[in-house]
Amino acid sequence: MYSIYRTVLLAAGMAVCFTAHGAAQQLAHQTENPQAPAVYFTADISAEGLMKVYAALEQQITGSVGIKVSFGGPDEQYLDPQLLTGLVGATDGVLIDSNGLAGNRWTSAMNYALADVHGFTDAGRVQMLDEDGDIDMPVPGGHLLTTARTGRHFDQYDTLIAVHRFKLHYIEAMGGNIKNISLCLASKSGKNLIHSGGTDPDRYHSTEPDVLARAFADAAKAAVTYKPNWAFINVLDSFEPDDHCAQTENLGNIGIIASLDVVAADQCALDLTLERSSADEQTKQAWQDYHQTDVLKYAEDIGVGSRNYRFISLDE
Repeated sequence: MYSIYRTVLLAAGMAVCFTAHGAAQQLAHQTENPQAPAVYFTADISAEGLMKVYAALEQQITGSVGIKVSFGGPDEQYLDPQLLTGLVGATDGVLIDSNGLAGNRWTSAMNYALADVHGFTDAGRVQMLDEDGDIDMPVPGGHLLTTARTGRHFDQYDTLIAVHRFKLHYIEAMGGNIKNISLCLASKSGKNLIHSGGTDPDRYHSTEPDVLARAFADAAKAAVTYKPNWAFINVLDSFEPDDHCAQTENLGNIGIIASLDVVAADQCALDLTLERSSADEQTKQAWQDYHQTDVLKYAEDIGVGSRNYRFISLDE
C-alpha cells in the first residue's frame, strides 16, 4: 500500500485510515450503519483492480450494457481507457458519451476522433448518444429542472455503468460521477438546460454556482430514475491539479472505488481526496466551497443517494 496513507479492513468490517503520524481516523462520511450503501475500495489501479471492485457490487446485468465515460477533450487529463478492458470484456459493454458545447467537442465526428486518438476505440466499441437526436427524462421532485435531456441512443441500454476519473481540482464543478451522469450525459441542448437552471435549452448561460449544483443534482436524479440499474466507479489516480486553488498537490495513486449509489461513490472519493491532502482544514473547506461540493447534499435531498456509506476495502 502507499506509505503516507493506508486503509485496512478490521475484523468488525470497519475501515480505518492511518496517517503518517499513526493516528487512526474514519473517513468523514463513513458509517457502520448496515443500511448505508456499500463503497468498495482497492488500491490496485489497474484493469484487474477495477474489475475487483465492480464484481463486488454484484450488479444484475440485463439487456444491453452502456459504460458512461468521457472521451476527453484535446487538453484534458482523461481516464486511462486501458482500465476499462476487463469491464468491457466481462459485460460486452459499449463505451458511451455525449457531445459538448466546446468547439473541439461540438460534433459526433469530433468526439469519435477524440475517442480514437485517446485510445477508447482500442478498449471497446464506442457510441455518441446524441448523434441521432435527443430524448427527455423527467426529473421527479427536482430543485430546478422538470426535465433533463440526453441522446436518443440512451434508450437502447438497460444496464449502465458510470466510470470516471475523479477530479476535485479541475474545473469549478467537482469532477465525479454525479457530473458524469448529469452534465456529461446531457446532449448539447441538455447541457444548456443544466447551465441555465432549467430555463433555456437553446443557449449557454453562465449561472450562479449554487444554481448549477442544484441543476446537476436534478439531472442526476433524472438519469437514475429513467434507468434505475446503475453502477458507479471512481478512479482516484495520480491526477495533476489544474486550477488555482491554494495548497494543491498531486496526491499520487489512491485507488478505485465502486458503489451502486452515486452520491456515496462521489462523497467517498471526495473524503479520500481531502483525507490524503496535507492542506489545512480552512483551505480544504475553501476547496469544497469553490468546487460546488454542495451538489452532494442537493442530490441526497432529492433522493439520488446517500452521503453516508460503508467503506469496504478489498485489499488484504
